[in-house]
Amino acid sequence: MTSRIKIGICARGLGSSFSGPNSYIEGFTKEFIKQANNFEIHVYYNSPESAGSFAGAIEHIISSTNSFFWDHVLLPLQVKRDNISLLIFPKGTISAQLPCKAVPIMLDLGYFYTNLNPYRKLDTIYMRRAMSFSAHKADMIFSISEHTRQDIIRFLHVPPEKVINIYGAAAKNYQPVNDANILNRVKTQYQLVDPFIFFPTNVSPRKNFNRLLDAFEMIKDKIPHHLYFTGSVAWNTKDVIDRLKGPISSRVHKLGRVPPPDIPALYTLAQFTVYPSLFEGLGLPVLEAFQCGSPVLTSNQTSLPEIAGDAAMIVDAYSQQSLAEGLTRMANDPQLRDSLRSKGFEQAKNFTWEKTVKTALNSITWLVSQAG
Repeated sequence: MTSRIKIGICARGLGSSFSGPNSYIEGFTKEFIKQANNFEIHVYYNSPESAGSFAGAIEHIISSTNSFFWDHVLLPLQVKRDNISLLIFPKGTISAQLPCKAVPIMLDLGYFYTNLNPYRKLDTIYMRRAMSFSAHKADMIFSISEHTRQDIIRFLHVPPEKVINIYGAAAKNYQPVNDANILNRVKTQYQLVDPFIFFPTNVSPRKNFNRLLDAFEMIKDKIPHHLYFTGSVAWNTKDVIDRLKGPISSRVHKLGRVPPPDIPALYTLAQFTVYPSLFEGLGLPVLEAFQCGSPVLTSNQTSLPEIAGDAAMIVDAYSQQSLAEGLTRMANDPQLRDSLRSKGFEQAKNFTWEKTVKTALNSITWLVSQAG
């Protein structure tokens, strides 16, 4: 009896926090295990708290709080012991000196957009080098949007045929919430005032928060809406935080870290969702909103027009006037919101984990069949 080829998935950091990358790891890995019947799937964690995340996989816990040591020493040693043929890295960078083929999933190349100042300087220097190394060392690269694929080719100077776009998807639990008890509980718990606009984000430079606040201040006396945003506060955002302590605080509210089960109710309760980001590798919140039936206003930057299609109102992210006009129209035009809601449901069907993993698995099956 021939043993199955072993495929590994690096899941370091899973469970440490709710984030876009961790959401991607979870969605991709669950569907990959479901579809990859011809392979034996191994998943590698750095913490015991992640154990049990993926039924059907062989799980390994390699405990270490030093991520660099874990990536480049401990993981390769364990992979060699397990006789893994190919290792998938869903966070974009791979280990040095791997004893097997390697495929990173590059979520975005934000570290190369220094004009946005999205990350700390030392993190940027390290990650640019790590991603460049990974791109040239990897046997194949997956991107999560065509925009990200083009960035990989442009910034990392790799042949186009080496980069395969597989997209991604919102989790299936993002659906309209019809249970009145849940909606009432969320509305009461977060002290939501109707009507409101929902901004599912953390506070960071790339999310374009200052321009959104500028636009909201321009029109706040013309519409009755409040603005609620989620997430934590990232670095380099003192000016935004100071503004939120001023007069605008009566209409703009920070919800903080909202448990994932409550997010679909927030999308459902909001009159519409706003996501005017300056930079996204994919734009999962747009897809989440679509699946929940929330009309979306988003930006014309990076991957967002590609993901939104004609199912969202797209505005110039660098223009306060364009943002203000978009907010005003969304707030005052129920027919527009109804149209976008219907289109959003249809657009979301183009982005599923089934399609994503099928594309990835076809490429991986070909890659492991190659000698060497």
